[in-house]
Amino acid sequence: IDDGAYVPLQNQSADVLMNTWAKKGYQVVYLTARPHLFRAETRRWLADLGFPSGPVITANSLVFGDSAREYKGAWVKRMTNDFGWKVVAAYGNAESDIQAYEDAGIPKDITFIVGEFAGASGTVPVPNNDFTQHITDFVDQQPDNP
Repeated sequence: IDDGAYVPLQNQSADVLMNTWAKKGYQVVYLTARPHLFRAETRRWLADLGFPSGPVITANSLVFGDSAREYKGAWVKRMTNDFGWKVVAAYGNAESDIQAYEDAGIPKDITFIVGEFAGASGTVPVPNNDFTQHITDFVDQQPDNP
């Protein structure tokens, strides 16, 4: 992300996924292991691709592996316990995401994983890194959030 020539790619229909949640009235939260140093770039990337606005939570420093698990798990617990937010779907692509969500008590049936760990540890796989079918099968079926 710090290489100006590098353009990160989104998973297929990820922007549509997040916009569908937002249009239904749900708060979209972006939780990333990227350090604060890259928050502006992350926000710009999301905006440039048409993702809805929402909090972008970044780490104090670069975290990965167990430190990413602890960081993300702590934030999810903070959102649910301190802020009183209800998680209706959690998305990720790494083992640390799966573990962090589990540590925070997020049920596996609303933990959606793309990439090589899709379906790992009882999570719900998002096949082919494409959210199109997931939007129809799951998101569209959720009630609007007043």
